[in-house]
Amino acid sequence: MLVFDTLPGLFIGIAMSILLLVYRASHPHIAVLGKVPGTTGQYGDLERHPENQQLPGIVILRVESSLFFANADAVRRSVRAHAAAKGTRVVVLNAETVPAIDVTAAHMLAELAESLEREGVRLLISRQVGQVRDVVRHVATDKAPNGVYPTVQAAIQAVQRPPDSASPDAPGGGRDAQ
Repeated sequence: MLVFDTLPGLFIGIAMSILLLVYRASHPHIAVLGKVPGTTGQYGDLERHPENQQLPGIVILRVESSLFFANADAVRRSVRAHAAAKGTRVVVLNAETVPAIDVTAAHMLAELAESLEREGVRLLISRQVGQVRDVVRHVATDKAPNGVYPTVQAAIQAVQRPPDSASPDAPGGGRDAQ
């Protein structure tokens, strides 16, 4: 027995699809990455590949969605939760799977970087694609993340170098390095 006629059922189906789309967009998957054993500079999802190795004091996160007003708070909460783990001193946000970002999310990243810096945790961004890089540069202020790197490996190397050689002007590091 059908509960609804065809037309109301169609509208209910459309409404449910829209609600599911909004939910998925506002709660993106954020993968924690680890170094793939036996490789140089390859990082993969720890959940899917538990054999990958997480680096001490460094959390590498990959947001698998665009960053925009609807998911900026969820991303902030996730980054903060990972940054609060004992011994964490660096969070690298791998942006290779972020095809787009809006101004709200760019401001969120800048404020988050400043807030984490006060807590002794650096926020670095790696692998930005064109549109994301353009928006972050446009919004860039003194509060913007103090490290933007062309690869995850470049960000890792920058934080593992002695402090005097990890300046933004060092090869492969610093803001707008890509």
